[in-house]
Parts: sequence; structure tokens; C-alpha cells
Amino acid sequence: MAADGPRDAKIPDIDVSKPNVARVYDAMLGGKDNFAADREFVADILRFAPMAPLGAISNRQFLRRVVQYLVEEACVTQFLDLGSGLPTQGNVSEVAHQFSKPARVVHVDNDPYLTGCSHAT
Repeated sequence: MAADGPRDAKIPDIDVSKPNVARVYDAMLGGKDNFAADREFVADILRFAPMAPLGAISNRQFLRRVVQYLVEEACVTQFLDLGSGLPTQGNVSEVAHQFSKPARVVHVDNDPYLTGCSHAT
């Protein structure tokens, strides 16, 4: 258990034997922040829906186009990413910083595995 911040929040133990939606999403994207249970769940999904990862990939491609447009065309340099989940590959921070090094991003989520954690770039 770890503590973070003035409220001394406790981070719950992570049960890696059960799939987690954020880690499954990461696995579908080919990320590294997942466990065997998550990858096994993806393998089960692929038996019935072999094109399922295309949804996750398309979602990330859309996110990239939107953030790139906002930075380059609309001159937005501050982002609030609501419901961000685990910051898997191609997240708002990564994309924004590719197009604007001084961009600021705050990621917000209500996930029991993220309780007590904060991430701003």
C-alpha cells in the first residue's frame, strides 16, 4: 500500500488475476501496462471478434487527430482529460507534447486503482 497527498489516501492492492478494462484496452493497443489475465481476456475476445482491436486503434487515431488539430490549428495548450483511465500509449499528454512541448494536461479519472494518484504534465 502507498500513500499520496495530504488526505493520506490508500491505494488498493491490484488483483492481477482478473482483467481490468483499462489494462485490457492497453493490451488491445499492444501496450506494456497489462498482465496475463488482461491478455488472456483479449485472446478470448479475439476468438469471437477478431477485429476488436481496430476499435481501440481507431479511437487512438481519432484522439491524435483531435489533439493535433487543437494544438496546431486552434492554439490550445491546456487540456483536461476526463475519464482518462491508465495513461496508455498515445494518450493526450504524449500527443499534445509532440506538437507543443509547453502544453499542459491534467488527467482525471475515478478508478479505484488510481485513487490517491495524480498525474499532470
